[in-house]
Amino acid sequence: MELTSLDLSILEDEFRELEEGHIQKVYQRGQELTLEIYVHGEGKKRLIIGTNHAFISKYKRDNPMKPPGFCMELRKHLSRVDSIRQKGFDRILEIESGEHTLICEIFGKGNFILLKDDKIIGALREEEWADREIRVGNKYRYPEPTEDPRGQEKFVEGLEDGEIVRKIAAGLSLGGTYGEEICARAEIEKNTEISSLSGEEKERTEEEIRKIFESADKPEPILYKDGERMERATPFPLQTYDKYNSEEFEKFSEALDEFFYRKEQRKEERQKKKAYKERKEGIERKLEQQKRKKKGLKKSAEQNREKAELVYENYQILEEIQEAASKGVEKHGWKETEEMLEESERPMTDRINSLNEQDEFISVSVDGMKIKLTLDEDLEAIASRYYDKAKNSESKIDSVEEALKETEKELEELKKEDIELEEVMEDKTEKREKEWYEKYRWFKSSEGYLVLAGRDAQTNDMLVNKHMEKNDLYFHADFDGAPSVVVKEGQECGEATREEAAKAAVTFAKTWKAGIGADDVYYVDPEQVTEEAESGEYLQKGAFVIRGDRTYMRNMSVEASIGVYEIEDHKVPMCGPESAVKKHCGNYLSLRPGHEKKSDLAKTIQSRLNRELELDYIIRALPPGKSEIRD
Repeated sequence: MELTSLDLSILEDEFRELEEGHIQKVYQRGQELTLEIYVHGEGKKRLIIGTNHAFISKYKRDNPMKPPGFCMELRKHLSRVDSIRQKGFDRILEIESGEHTLICEIFGKGNFILLKDDKIIGALREEEWADREIRVGNKYRYPEPTEDPRGQEKFVEGLEDGEIVRKIAAGLSLGGTYGEEICARAEIEKNTEISSLSGEEKERTEEEIRKIFESADKPEPILYKDGERMERATPFPLQTYDKYNSEEFEKFSEALDEFFYRKEQRKEERQKKKAYKERKEGIERKLEQQKRKKKGLKKSAEQNREKAELVYENYQILEEIQEAASKGVEKHGWKETEEMLEESERPMTDRINSLNEQDEFISVSVDGMKIKLTLDEDLEAIASRYYDKAKNSESKIDSVEEALKETEKELEELKKEDIELEEVMEDKTEKREKEWYEKYRWFKSSEGYLVLAGRDAQTNDMLVNKHMEKNDLYFHADFDGAPSVVVKEGQECGEATREEAAKAAVTFAKTWKAGIGADDVYYVDPEQVTEEAESGEYLQKGAFVIRGDRTYMRNMSVEASIGVYEIEDHKVPMCGPESAVKKHCGNYLSLRPGHEKKSDLAKTIQSRLNRELELDYIIRALPPGKSEIRD
């Protein structure tokens, strides 16, 4: 919530108890100041001033050990509080201390300016507008003053035409909350044009405005809340908030103190919960990786042991293949030998998959297993090598099992920690701090891996250079202009995640807009992706060169669904292949290239999925170009 000019006028009366007190300490937490003021006969008081609030607080804050430079300036120059007052009817609070004045601009982005003889000697930040400038060394100029409506005889007649609620809020400097309250009390639709108001409606509005000003003269402070969520602190009861639970206070400052302190408490609880959740998820992720590694090692050991035994069981036929290939390569070379073996009608050639000239081996199928036969190595040595690989995998299983036990123990110890993880209701007055990956296209694969895709050249570049790590996998559709797609920790992922990432690589590209149904995609290791172009070539921003072999996934289909996913109890849209969205989103819609504009489609998605989803977020999540919902 933000203070209105009327709110500040009420607080001005309460702040007078601080006059003649001595400022003992000044603390700065970001864009909020705490002035500890000793008042004779009453002890220490804390005046909290932010860029949108001001009140006296009974709660001690955790302040930084090292005060910022502006804070040191205030400590140096502020001492006795000679006066503390509102500037006219503006949202400006002035604190005079000897020959210095602290100007607190509590509007817009807010600012604090320290003056000496009207000259700026310090500021929270320097700013410049068309009509004034906040710059150290300059003379301070106040913004254009706001007309005080309290002395007016008529209120509505002096307003320009337009929606009544907006004109009351801006024209009388009462803000949106009081504007809506006046309309509700006068039983007038807030969007009604002033020019269309009847004489009776104008009179009712005039009367309710007077009552608001009369209420400000005799405050009855109240804090409105919905369960544990703070809605608003007001200096007098509001009809528009009577659906909420309320708590009464003697002073408006006390109601504001509770509102902001409890908000801070909930923010700390959310951060605590988030840190615990991230730590727990990290341990669980490590545990899952270790389980997969153990499973992979066990499978590798079994397969290599089976291959070794198959070599002995099929010794004669393998020896024939090895001898035939060796003679052929010696006489005709690798390529011609491979062609000859493919054309041969001898039964043994049906077992040959391919010849690899680079590594000098033959790939042979035996009972569904692929065995590599090197030409210069006898079969006993080949079988022994498979046995050695099996033993090596088996030896690693023991160390993985030890690591598993340690990770399981770590998880159990975390669960035993005395951490209060209360359910914290969403505070709609605060914007959620988005996760780093939300600047990209993203979704969670059906196996739980984070899949990211660039939106443009800049985010392609950032994704690869800033966030791609050696344990990831890089995907790219086989045409220019396709986005870079990265699977975090993709070296461990299964076939399902690779297929979903490949689908994303073709979906979030020109293919969607062009109506192309499928395309080829390849994936490589991160170290194969480079910005170093060949000599004489030039790479555009966001483009990369791939070195080495690529693993292709052919004819991957364009596919997109959108569903409701939760991040820290906030509902957000997640768009990706249907198998991934279906796994993580209880409610989702499938899409296809179509003719609806993104803005129109987003509204439909919002109405059908969840009203809490932000329209802008939905639009950003959708594939490029026009789409429609697939029934």
